[in-house]
Amino acid sequence: MRRTLLLSSLVLCVMALACGEGRFSAGADQLLKDASLKELPAGCFINKSFVLSQDQTAAIAQKLGASIARISNTSLIVQGRPIQVNLVDAQTDADAVRLHTVLSRMKSDPAFCLRKGKRIIEYVGEDPALAIKTSYELGFIKKPKRIRYRITANVATVAKAEYMSFNKLFNLFLTVNGGIADDRTTSEIAELCKSFQFGDTITVRAPDSKAARSKYSFSPAPNKTQEAQHGEVATYSFRKPPRVLGVPYVVLTADITADATGVTPTSRKADQTLLGPTEWWPSDDPEIAALAKKITAGKESIDSKVQAILQWLTPGKNIEFGGPVVGSRWGVKKVLKQGYGHCWDFADCFVTLGRAAGVPCRQVGGWLYGTSGHIWAEVLISGEGWRQVDATGGGKLECGIYHIPYFTTETGEMPILYVSMPELRILDTE
Repeated sequence: MRRTLLLSSLVLCVMALACGEGRFSAGADQLLKDASLKELPAGCFINKSFVLSQDQTAAIAQKLGASIARISNTSLIVQGRPIQVNLVDAQTDADAVRLHTVLSRMKSDPAFCLRKGKRIIEYVGEDPALAIKTSYELGFIKKPKRIRYRITANVATVAKAEYMSFNKLFNLFLTVNGGIADDRTTSEIAELCKSFQFGDTITVRAPDSKAARSKYSFSPAPNKTQEAQHGEVATYSFRKPPRVLGVPYVVLTADITADATGVTPTSRKADQTLLGPTEWWPSDDPEIAALAKKITAGKESIDSKVQAILQWLTPGKNIEFGGPVVGSRWGVKKVLKQGYGHCWDFADCFVTLGRAAGVPCRQVGGWLYGTSGHIWAEVLISGEGWRQVDATGGGKLECGIYHIPYFTTETGEMPILYVSMPELRILDTE
């Protein structure tokens, strides 16, 4: 895959960078015009943008065997991940067909090269999901209202977790899966696992057979299934699950429908389990209660309180996104004191401040399509259902078709440990 991506990069990107800084705004403005946008959607940023000179365009046209009118090259950040977009305008429809055929052969996936009339949209990257997401966000492909995903992953049956070690342990397992399992790696895994307690169960959001929003299967098959009293989570038990380097795991396959509303209907009513403090969400702490009161002062409705808390959590305003430990979960009081954290930290702060302000809420885990594993939250809105909110973006990144939820917690305990990289594919769109 890497060689084919570099070939296109050498043809287009390297020559574009030689154009110099003087064409930046022209390229950026043209990208917005080509995508019929006045500004980029939330979570999308332009790093660099260039329009190639006529001589450079002619040289590339000769190499590719087609007449080209114009080439622009733009480096984007889309929801935290970099991707390069090359827009190639052919002279004729026949040239466009030729260009699309040649460039598509260089790609590992059709998502990396699109044709719209005389325009070729080429992506330089390694993740087809990110290319698809960018096409949706820029309007090169009509953005669907619903997406049905299939997620397949090897998930450890964790009973008690050391959350600050999750990401490091996950990356060590990726190293092992990549065939680089030396003694040092296996020793590190063994040492980190000492702070985890492994069992034989996994808890996920309850399957929704009626609305067909979610469906799960496991290998090996569970020998017991138990739903919580409110019916919104289900725990699956396994008899002697297989192990990898001593860690028990099962293969989870989840079919999940995410829609643009980010709302899951429910008949659930707010109760103390959605409003009270827990070990991870100390909403009764005097300092936190005072802060929540200050943030939501003058706000009466659940909606207005939620928006006030999200605005306060806007990254860089009161809490910076980042820190020395990737995938951190420091704990709310420490995050508020140190002023930084990652997605789990932002979600913990939201739920804690929300409950302190009388907002019934809980936490959600799963995958952010085209990005990575992610933690966010959802609020119980009377007459509507569970409305998902992404505290990491301060609410600017709306929850919808990219947020794929398959874990839920109302206590803060959500021991997710992947021992393989999850595989995601789109089953259907509407």
